[in-house]
Amino acid sequence: MFIGRKAELAELERRYNQNGFQFPVIYGRRRVGKTRLIQEFISDKKSVYFMAARQTSSELLQGFSETIKEQFPDERTKFIKSFENWESLFSYITEVSRKTRIVLVIDEYPYLAESEKSISSLLQKFIDTQWRNTQLYLILCGSSMSFMEEQVLEYGSPLYGRRTAQLKIHPLSYYESFDFFPNWNFTEKFYAYGICGGVPLYLEIFSRYKNLKDAVCSEFLSLSGHLGEEPENLMSQELREPALYNAIISSVANGKSKQNEIALSVGEQSNRITSYLKNLISLEIIEKASPVENDKKKVIYRIKDNLFKFYFRFITECKSLVAMGMGEKAYDIKILPFLEDYFGHIFEEVCMQYLKKSIAEGKIKTLYTEYGSWWGNNPEEKKEEEIDVVLASKNDILVGECKWQAQKVGSDVVALLKKRAELIRNGRNITYYVFSKSGFKKNCEPCESVTLVTAKDMS
Repeated sequence: MFIGRKAELAELERRYNQNGFQFPVIYGRRRVGKTRLIQEFISDKKSVYFMAARQTSSELLQGFSETIKEQFPDERTKFIKSFENWESLFSYITEVSRKTRIVLVIDEYPYLAESEKSISSLLQKFIDTQWRNTQLYLILCGSSMSFMEEQVLEYGSPLYGRRTAQLKIHPLSYYESFDFFPNWNFTEKFYAYGICGGVPLYLEIFSRYKNLKDAVCSEFLSLSGHLGEEPENLMSQELREPALYNAIISSVANGKSKQNEIALSVGEQSNRITSYLKNLISLEIIEKASPVENDKKKVIYRIKDNLFKFYFRFITECKSLVAMGMGEKAYDIKILPFLEDYFGHIFEEVCMQYLKKSIAEGKIKTLYTEYGSWWGNNPEEKKEEEIDVVLASKNDILVGECKWQAQKVGSDVVALLKKRAELIRNGRNITYYVFSKSGFKKNCEPCESVTLVTAKDMS
């Protein structure tokens, strides 16, 4: 089952149908569906797909050669065990692509570049001297976003300026994730997104089960579960000192949002954890945020990846119960009673996605330049105030309140939102949105400037 990625597929197809050499670069975090996208794209095309691994250069050359032999069993390839070197392999690709359109995919390119230090320079040479006059469609793909950005796309890389397109693959949106669960109720679909995020692999795994409880108990709360160790496995693949990274993420998951708070919690100097936070941001595990239209020095850190958020909020404290075979009891006592509260902040993200989608579809006509949330001081009441969702531009502002709770929302919520909004309105045209899981009381009516949206409306 292939879900989403319509825009990405359309862009790859558009360039495929153009005459001449093409070189798209595809990158994004692990598990986000890059390989699945490429496989869907090349399914009806003449192609060579090679996935690099942590091997020596000679092992990779042999593996690449075998892949080519399987795809092009001609008079030249059938008599060789392996190409003599990388240059002879690429020369063969040149010959083939002069005659026909061929897609050449090197997946997990950073592994190849790590083993064969000259490979980027060699690719540069072939692009500049031979491939520009062929029908070759070269795709380089990688999960190490820092490597792909710094060693492939940025100035100073041998491949700088050669790519004809770049696609950074992001997790699916919440409404695309719902397509994985046609038989789940709408609340459980939201919770599935709150746990898996928009990562296709995790959503696909969850979709094998008839409901949320079965999915969580089988995949997180059993010794054989696929996702119970996923965050730690990912960190061990990507990072040194996983213990300290674990501690930092755990600290953020438990409410520490400022750098000095995080440092104190993990027992390190604040300046020492700066690079660790930067690495976690580059992996899109955590994010750095500041209030819309406010002091950009007012920075907080929060977990961006939903699976990490769920894991460090719930699963780490359930491990002893899981080891004793009490996964279902752990779910009933340690997770289920707190899911509604847990999803509160995720619901804010979902509401923001809803608003962006509405703008993209033309349902909201105003184009805003800033998107986020707001927190700051109320000078009259001398206390900190928050607004869940803020979209702002020079002349217009949209503010939103997001309520994921069992109770219906009343007019008091709208009144409070209007009051808080005056702190940042600054004379602009203003629109109010109120989002509610459970609907609205009779005393809460939409009007010209107030839009009421239920979770069912969003599903």
